Amino acid sequence: MKMSKEIVYKFMKTQNRPFSTNDVVVNLRNELGKSVVQKAFDQLVHEGKLVEKVYGKQKVYCPAQELSRNADELLRIDKELHSHANELESRQQSLEKEVRTIEASLAGLKSSITLEEARMQQLERKHIVDNLTQKLNNLMEASGSEDLTETKRKIENALIICKREYSKRKRIVTEILDCIRENYPGSKIELYEEIGIIEKVL
Repeated sequence: MKMSKEIVYKFMKTQNRPFSTNDVVVNLRNELGKSVVQKAFDQLVHEGKLVEKVYGKQKVYCPAQELSRNADELLRIDKELHSHANELESRQQSLEKEVRTIEASLAGLKSSITLEEARMQQLERKHIVDNLTQKLNNLMEASGSEDLTETKRKIENALIICKREYSKRKRIVTEILDCIRENYPGSKIELYEEIGIIEKVL
């Protein structure tokens, strides 16, 4: 433990800036564990070699003798501590937000059906459709009805023929009326009323 404390104190003296426990662990490249670094910090604070600053849930440490130089240096370090604490708090909030997003995505995935379940549902629905199609074919065969697709096709063809015939006859009537109107003394509406034609039909 004594060697660990010396390593931590030497690092803090060399860097001469505020650090949290995690910062020291990372900068020492995990040479010392977090609990070991924290114990070293506690002892060094107790011995008066380090000063501890608490910002919310975050603790940071810096060499004590550096604080005693002058008031300006004290203010500078205090500002640096605040800045460091704010940075850590911002990072923590960002990580917490990311965790909540991941948890929400995970909850969504858990509530969704699996690929295997989706395949099973697809097979079940296909089986239902096949059964209903077979029942429909059996009913049509028993009643002597034509295939529905063929019936629909015939109706659509008949509708096309009717529309074509209607357009042809409408054109003929319009041409005849135009010829009559050339010598008719009244208006178009009066002509239609006299003949008994509803204009909307044309």
